[in-house]
Amino acid sequence: MESFLSASRAAVLNLSAYKRIRIVRGNETCDLDSAVSTLIQAFSEYLDGIESKETDLATIPLMNIPKREYRVKTEVVFFFELHNIPSDLLIFRDEIDLKALKENTKIKLEVVLVDHHNLSDEDMYLMDSVVKIIDHRPRDERWSWPGREIHLESVGSCATLVARNLFAKHPQIIDSQISSLLRGPILIDTCNFEKEANRATVVDVEVTNALEKAGSLSLDRDKVFNEIVEAKSDISKLTTDDLLIRDLKITNGIPIVGLPMLVKDFLDLQESRLEGLGNFAKCRNTTLVILIGLKLDSQKISRDIAIFSLGIDRLREKITNALTASTQPCLELNFIRKIHQENGDFILLLYEQKNLCVTRKQILPIIRHVVSLECTNNK
Repeated sequence: MESFLSASRAAVLNLSAYKRIRIVRGNETCDLDSAVSTLIQAFSEYLDGIESKETDLATIPLMNIPKREYRVKTEVVFFFELHNIPSDLLIFRDEIDLKALKENTKIKLEVVLVDHHNLSDEDMYLMDSVVKIIDHRPRDERWSWPGREIHLESVGSCATLVARNLFAKHPQIIDSQISSLLRGPILIDTCNFEKEANRATVVDVEVTNALEKAGSLSLDRDKVFNEIVEAKSDISKLTTDDLLIRDLKITNGIPIVGLPMLVKDFLDLQESRLEGLGNFAKCRNTTLVILIGLKLDSQKISRDIAIFSLGIDRLREKITNALTASTQPCLELNFIRKIHQENGDFILLLYEQKNLCVTRKQILPIIRHVVSLECTNNK
């Protein structure tokens, strides 16, 4: 693995020497599943190139965040350090000019998407460079990707699909390091196979068992799970803004923030959290922010959700109504409290989410649909 990462780092410094550049890119949250899936899938693509004797091909795993944000991904930092993957061998979004590569007529740019299958507006120029998609999210019908190699399946973790593909193509390289790297995000994304969470599939179970066998891994999954959760929950060195960007998705201009704690606990930490939320929204030219809280431990899973708006916002009301009334899926939201300033600068509505099986992946389409309808009606 280290020799591959060193080769990729060297290639970044001399991209003009290659005729083909294959970028393997995770999603913009760069959570543990996305980061590991990017790394291992890129390693697999690199091995494909070696077997095909393609000396003019550079394969690069791209962490889809600016380098300065890596430190806030506390569980990724912890897990990679645990597996002897130094940060100076990782390659980040702001270290490669993909637009320049795209415009270079002497280079063919190829992009592999892992842990997502859509492109943001700013990345639309990459569309005809995408050659392969590996994702475990519900299919977004707007992105059919005709003519591409697609591995799209509703399993607990994208790492499950990456691992299964690796077993099919390069089983000989699945050692203890590779096996352990892949097992980590599967345990996190399935909540350690907790029945209450209902996030694991038969495929996740089978692949995890195969990884443990191939890598001769300890079967103490609880220990691995708890160590990652502890690292993910370590916010001791993070500011409010750090917490808001560490697991951020944006759909139709609305920030959807995933927190490594319950929203109610986030709000209780400091009174300035709400002021920080307001500044966060203003910096992103929006009046709305959705906060999704998740508390994991070995005994219990808890979820909550908050809708924050600057002032009175009609869209906030529509999103709130859609989330509380949704039946597919049903979030089973229980109203907790309303926080607002008397001068109307902001309003926050906090709900407990009783249906623990519903994740942000399923909440995103609900919000996207409401915002799309609103945009259509305002035209």
